[in-house]
Amino acid sequence: MSKLPLHKSLRNILTSYITLSLLLSMSTTALADRNNNNSDDPPPQTRGSSGGSRGCETQTEASLSSIPHIILLAPTQSYGQTLANSPTFAWFVKDISSWQMEFRLYEYDQTNKQSRLVKEIKDENFKSSSGIMVLSLSNLELLVGRRYLWQVELVCDANRPSANPFAIAAMKVVSVPPDLKKQLSQSNNILTKAHLYNQADLWYNTLEIAFKSKDEPTLRELRKSLLKRVANGTVMELREQTKLTLINSQIHQLQR
Repeated sequence: MSKLPLHKSLRNILTSYITLSLLLSMSTTALADRNNNNSDDPPPQTRGSSGGSRGCETQTEASLSSIPHIILLAPTQSYGQTLANSPTFAWFVKDISSWQMEFRLYEYDQTNKQSRLVKEIKDENFKSSSGIMVLSLSNLELLVGRRYLWQVELVCDANRPSANPFAIAAMKVVSVPPDLKKQLSQSNNILTKAHLYNQADLWYNTLEIAFKSKDEPTLRELRKSLLKRVANGTVMELREQTKLTLINSQIHQLQR
């Protein structure tokens, strides 16, 4: 069974807090359901970034900002939920230079606190770009009811992996509630579906529509609301700077 590297042990990762509620309106019932789903089901501790005082940056780049090197567009205080067995993942990279990246997806066993490697991407063509990177994975079959961890790492120095910036988030795959399934079947409007996913606290389904669908004003507002919530999870002194940086970031689509 593959485990996370020792220097990245989940036991040693500090918890970072990202608010789960989105800016779109949610009903009281939806909020109650969300709390019931997550309040007694905490994920392993995760944090937003790691390692090294400067990470991969040059001294010039390091002076530009104190924003984390990597910010995952995902909840990290609780499990982000998805209906998809091949969800879309997204993250922000601050560094201007392009670096080798590594993506890993683990299945997490709450009982024994062990993780099993499910998917890994670390080929020479998998490199970072400054801005938001959106990854779509094909031929990935995640199972309903299972918990997963996903990690993105920038390889600054292959000889000193403990200094590489990285970030981890927790996710679980849930089955579609009957009422939601009926509502989704009654509409082909992508904005309506995004609102329904948002009401049901399905972060990854909402994110997929916001970042992969045709760019139009309403979807830009949805995207902005998600990014604001991610920014609210950073330290107080950096929230406004992070919000503006995320909102103004270029989006890069990846397919694997």
